[in-house]
Amino acid sequence: MTEPERIDRKEYPSFGECLYCGAHAGDVELTDEHIVPFSLGGNAVILDGSCKTCAKETTKIENEVGRKVWWDFRTNIGEQTRRPKERPKVGPFTVSINSAAPEVMTVPIPDRPFFTPMPVWGMPGLLTAGQPSANFQEYKAHVFYWVPPNIREILDLRHGDVAELPFPNFRIDHEKFARAIAKIAYCQTVAHYGLHGFRRLVLPDIILGRYSQVPYFVGCPLVNPEPPADPKVKHIVQLSVVDRGHLKLLLGKVRLFANSGTTEHGSPTYYVVCGAPLPGAKRDRSRNENGADATAAGIFTPGA
Repeated sequence: MTEPERIDRKEYPSFGECLYCGAHAGDVELTDEHIVPFSLGGNAVILDGSCKTCAKETTKIENEVGRKVWWDFRTNIGEQTRRPKERPKVGPFTVSINSAAPEVMTVPIPDRPFFTPMPVWGMPGLLTAGQPSANFQEYKAHVFYWVPPNIREILDLRHGDVAELPFPNFRIDHEKFARAIAKIAYCQTVAHYGLHGFRRLVLPDIILGRYSQVPYFVGCPLVNPEPPADPKVKHIVQLSVVDRGHLKLLLGKVRLFANSGTTEHGSPTYYVVCGAPLPGAKRDRSRNENGADATAAGIFTPGA
């Protein structure tokens, strides 16, 4: 596969209409559309890409990713935010010492243990000959956690004391999270092919919440994720053309915070059927490891 394009802080020109509903610039006000949400450190944008009505809907799904699922992680690493004054300096966590009743402690953010659940559901139904459905194959999650190396000092533990961090109850809106992943893949596809350079199928409707059979187009394999990517790579959004029977499909792979995780396992890779190529659409004809036609890969570098 060709070397991925580094697209962080890249600006793609406006198409003069909303990427989602098609409203024209002469009729509505358009605003810039981030490919990866700003809250996750994304700074690549499609200029004047979204009308305000659609932006309200995409903000809801981006909040599921940035202000819920990845919130503790973002806060811990000091990821960029539009509301720096609202960022907490301390945070709570629950601990049980020597099998006593759990208690809530509040410590500075750098000293706070946290858990981050990454939902996984099985592959998109369209790739596995499954039937369209509003229900995912599975509702599971890979859970990553971080415990500060000075945790014994933070808890003022004595020799022989045992501390346990109870596993928290997570409430993930799986549909919203999947739609947010679809938005990232869709925006990268638009940036590469152009708004009308491919068949978009139902992706805009999925993103806006108008199509309920999200699992048919969005998924994640039920396997342990591969090790983290290069430390210099924050996010990876990769596109390819794959054959499914008589169909050619545009497949997007999204890996958020690809450089994070343990030595053995990093963050999961999500799969999105972004649409179908049009006859004669330009793409790189080199082949990837799965034999699919390679198209484009966008990587987002930290601190760029």
